[in-house]
Amino acid sequence: MVLRAGVRNFLLGPAERFAARFAAISFILIACACKPEQNHRGAMSRSPEQLVEFGGVVELVQGFASCGLGRRALAQLRPRWADSPARAATVRRELEQEFALVREAMDYLRTGQEMSFGGLPDPATWLPKLAVPGAVLEPAALLDAAALLDAASTLRESFRTAEARYPHLAARAASLADFRGLTRAIRRAILPNGELPDEASPQLKRIRGSLVRTRAAIQKTLRELLRARGVAPGDSEDYITVRNDRFVVPVRAAERRQMPGVVHGASATGQTLFVEPLEALELNNQLVQLAEEEAAEIHRILQELTGRLAADREAIEAAAAAVAEFDAGLARARFARALDCALPEFAAGAELHLQAARHPVLETNLRRQGRTVVPISLSLGGAETVLVISGPNTGGKTVALKTVGAAVLSALAGIPVAAARAVVPLADRVLADIGDEQSIAADLSTFSAHALNLRAMLEAATERSLVLVDEIGTGTAPEEGAALAVALLEEFRQRRCLTLVTTHLDRLKAYASTTPGVTNAAMEFDVERLQPTYRLIVGLPGTSSGIAIAERLGLPPSVLARARALLTPEAREAADLLAYLHRSRDELEALKRDLAEQMSALEAERRRLQTEWVERQRRRLAELERQFAEALRQHEQQVRQLLGEIQDQRLRAQLERQAARRLSKLHAAARAEADAAALAHLSEAQRELGEAAKVVEPPPPAAIAPGQQVRVRGLAQPVVVRQRDDRTAEVQAGPLRMRVPLADIVGIVDEPARRTALTVSATGDAADEIHVIGETVEEAIRRVDKFLDAAVLAAKPRVRIIHGHGTGALRRGLREFLASHPHVERYTDEAPERGGAAVTVVELRS
Repeated sequence: MVLRAGVRNFLLGPAERFAARFAAISFILIACACKPEQNHRGAMSRSPEQLVEFGGVVELVQGFASCGLGRRALAQLRPRWADSPARAATVRRELEQEFALVREAMDYLRTGQEMSFGGLPDPATWLPKLAVPGAVLEPAALLDAAALLDAASTLRESFRTAEARYPHLAARAASLADFRGLTRAIRRAILPNGELPDEASPQLKRIRGSLVRTRAAIQKTLRELLRARGVAPGDSEDYITVRNDRFVVPVRAAERRQMPGVVHGASATGQTLFVEPLEALELNNQLVQLAEEEAAEIHRILQELTGRLAADREAIEAAAAAVAEFDAGLARARFARALDCALPEFAAGAELHLQAARHPVLETNLRRQGRTVVPISLSLGGAETVLVISGPNTGGKTVALKTVGAAVLSALAGIPVAAARAVVPLADRVLADIGDEQSIAADLSTFSAHALNLRAMLEAATERSLVLVDEIGTGTAPEEGAALAVALLEEFRQRRCLTLVTTHLDRLKAYASTTPGVTNAAMEFDVERLQPTYRLIVGLPGTSSGIAIAERLGLPPSVLARARALLTPEAREAADLLAYLHRSRDELEALKRDLAEQMSALEAERRRLQTEWVERQRRRLAELERQFAEALRQHEQQVRQLLGEIQDQRLRAQLERQAARRLSKLHAAARAEADAAALAHLSEAQRELGEAAKVVEPPPPAAIAPGQQVRVRGLAQPVVVRQRDDRTAEVQAGPLRMRVPLADIVGIVDEPARRTALTVSATGDAADEIHVIGETVEEAIRRVDKFLDAAVLAAKPRVRIIHGHGTGALRRGLREFLASHPHVERYTDEAPERGGAAVTVVELRS
């Protein structure tokens, strides 16, 4: 209300409304007066993707791909436009499926796993040849094909058992064919260096064996000829070489007639001729024939492998598409992780909500300089469809438009949005006029270029469009520009387009302040440091701060003073009002920060006090346990000393049994008293912290049964009923046990008690066995000690302790404990058919 009252002088009156209509008509006349070819070339000469630098975002994502397939798939990403309700449903379904895959890829990376296709050659060089009849792939291309098939097999195996955690990735991987047989055939036939081994086929092995034998025979024949001519070993002519794929020997030109045969060449000086003797002619012919047979067999093998690939061409193309999809998905997941991106949500209608959004290209560039980007947050939709952003030059207004445009285009193209949260509309198009489109060649001024762009936007805009206009109404007289801008915004508002514009014009700020559905936003300017902060403040108009910026840039003080004096009273009042609003907002923000800091400090203090209290109670309970154990130890020691002084063995044995029974009862009674004291102390300490139990209607005694979790008056936490009689119940809270009246049980918890079957039977009697598998030695000893007490009280002759095999540490620890226990007569392993060494049978003293 303060803002509306402060800008009342800027409301459009009849004259202003007439000027707006006149400017709109002038705009249409100017646009129509342009030559057709100029209009065609000038209108929207750059696409919205170019204007908001969406291509730069795609290039960043491509940088996270690991192979050419993934990079090419990412290069083809384009926004999906919802230009009809039916198309909107299809686009939503496609994008949700695509982002589901990206989400699973992000989850996959969070586990510390990675999947790279970095060594995978691009199949574009050989895959199209499979569709050509008679084509034969070279060995290197076949190895590249095997690499692709290996990658597909790796995908198939990696997600074979991951359907529950990664359903979309697993389903895509499961759709791949099994290429392992084909891959083995290629690897068996072609070595990593591209050569074919002898084992590639039996025929090739036979031919190469013949080649080896024939070469050896030729060399033997030629060496015999050299020796027959008197060439001694080590002479300059004592060697055999190859010319024109035939074995020859060197002969001096002067001695040519002494060596009948075919001359295949001469040395550089001409003094040495390379002659194929007649004796080697037939062998060389055989060698040439074998080489041709080898080449034919190699060609047959390559042709056969190529044919097998061609037969599975569709499956191989699907594998290449799957690898591209996986690599593109992982690249987008890495991009999201690197830039802390969010997966977008798609609004049901025309709504746009961005929280802490950044332009990825700007953020990446600033990171390289060691700087951080300032995020923006805004909301449009419902009743508010137009946002007018104002503020100083170089304050970030254009960057805000590009950030919004890049966020929407990224979401519609299947790329995570660089924001903490992003809700975007399924738009039918993004219309943008950002930057200066003036052109000397096209005879277009800045204003004419903007006018043509705006005309094209008006022709295309619908209620599903996103409109971005930078510096609307500039390039002409301020009064006419403001009127034209208001008329355009009113048109976009009536069409219910989501519209964001930037401006310096005060009349547009006033229009936004007084028109339903239009909201002001300001790029913040620090008046103390005279520089922009790049923060977007929604709800307040911004100040252009032109004089302040000129002062920061060093203009003379006299010029600045003269400029301030030339401001109209209305302009000064508006500037003062905006400054007041911004100061009030800063003060409110400071109060909110102080309050948040105080709340954080209070929470930290509360956690500290709670931690100290828990530690204090833990120490107190530990001390009670220690004192109780020490008292029992001293009492048992005194009893043993007294029994040791008795000389009569029969009497001593009788007294030992009686003492053991009484010690057991005393032990159980003392333990119950100690547990009750500890629980009472714990309850009292909890009441000190204000955690007293709620008063509820107690359950009927008949409803209380062993194994239930119940609430006891005076205790904050539920306890487990172990046994009960007509008037009392034995309850357990962790390691502590006590007997309480049934009247003190005030409630039954629905959750079933854990481990009740380990020590208590359904009738309330002591059980015959206890399970301690998975517990530490200390935990097991504590539970077994209580279990033995209960068994002795129930006059059990023997019990079973189930501890399992494991490493054997639990079994050894328990047996060391049983060896000195007063209730234990002896212990042995269970029978093999009933558990063997995994179970200890304990005979109790009577």
